[in-house]
Amino acid sequence: MAKRKKSEDVTAPLWFVSYADLVTNMLCFFVMLFAFSSLDSPKKRQESESRDEKFHAVFSINTAQGSSQWLTHGGKGILLTPSSRKSEIPHLVKKVKNQLRKAPAADRMLVMASDQMVKIEIPSNVLFESGSATMRKGAEEVLISLVPVLSTIDNYIRIDGHTDDEPTRSGTFPSNWELSTARACSVVRFYVENMQQDPERFSAQGYGEFRPKVPNTSAENREINRRVEIIVLSTKKKVTRNYTWE
Repeated sequence: MAKRKKSEDVTAPLWFVSYADLVTNMLCFFVMLFAFSSLDSPKKRQESESRDEKFHAVFSINTAQGSSQWLTHGGKGILLTPSSRKSEIPHLVKKVKNQLRKAPAADRMLVMASDQMVKIEIPSNVLFESGSATMRKGAEEVLISLVPVLSTIDNYIRIDGHTDDEPTRSGTFPSNWELSTARACSVVRFYVENMQQDPERFSAQGYGEFRPKVPNTSAENREINRRVEIIVLSTKKKVTRNYTWE
C-alpha cells in the first residue's frame, strides 16, 4: 500500500498565520474609518438633524424643551429626551454685544444670558433723571442701538424696571412700584411708537425696590439696584393664520 501523507506536514511558514491576522485587522480598521468619515459629512449631518427635528415634531406632545420634562402633567410619566435643536441664545448674545459696542455708555451696560433669555441691564441714570420716568437727553441713542437686533427676531421682549429702597419724593409716583413700572412702560412706548416695533411682542413690569441685586446698604449699592432690564425671551410670537371655510 501507498504510504499516506502525514496531515501534520506544513505547507507554509507559521508566521503567515500572524501576518494574515494583522492584514485582516488593518482592513477592518480602514473600512470602519471610511464608514465614519462618510457618516460625518456635512450632508449626512444635515439629513440626520432634519430627521431628528421631524421625529420630535411628530411624536413629542410637550412643546417645552429639555431633558427633565414629564410626558404627562402632575410629575408622573416618562421623561422626554433632550431636544436636538440648537439654542439660538449664544448667537443672540453675540449680536447684542456687537451692537452695544457702538452705543453710548456701553461700558456701563451688562449682558447676561441663560437658556431661557438674554438680559440687557442698563443703569437707570443712563436713561432717566432721578425720580422721573421721562427719558433724559441721549437715552434714545442707547435704545436705538438695539433696534437692529430686536427688529430682526420674533422673540417676546419684556422690560423690567427696578428702583432702590428710597421713598419717592414726587406726587406723580406715590411709591417705587409706580416709578419702576412707568420707566419700563416708557421704554416699551419708545420702541413701539418711535421705532415701530410690534406691540404684541412687548410687555412691561415694575418691581420697585423688591428685587435688588445687592443689599441697599450704601449709595453705591442703591445705584446698582436702580436699573432697567431689557429681556429677550427664548419664546417667540406665534403666527396666527387666517383660515377660510368653504
